[in-house]
Amino acid sequence: MYSLTKTLFSFAFVGFLMTSCGGSEICQCAQAELDYTKEVMAAKDDEKKIEEIQKKYEGKMEKCQELDNGKSKEEEEKMEKEYKECSAYKELQKLEEAK
Repeated sequence: MYSLTKTLFSFAFVGFLMTSCGGSEICQCAQAELDYTKEVMAAKDDEKKIEEIQKKYEGKMEKCQELDNGKSKEEEEKMEKEYKECSAYKELQKLEEAK
């Protein structure tokens, strides 16, 4: 299996960083994470498809990561709470539980 675990782990880390997205952007980040995860899971062991998916979402993920810069711990906690309220985050949790 093409390092699917590694890919999902790295995406989970990106997901943590996405808690920095503010306002409605946070749910956009959560949705991008959900879409990415579903596509990677559907690609299964197809390394070429997984690489294409990673390239497809690279810009979106970078944007979410950059929004984390310069935030205080309090701001990060507030954004994480907001992130966890997004419907895409809740769906991601269901996918994780189904593994």
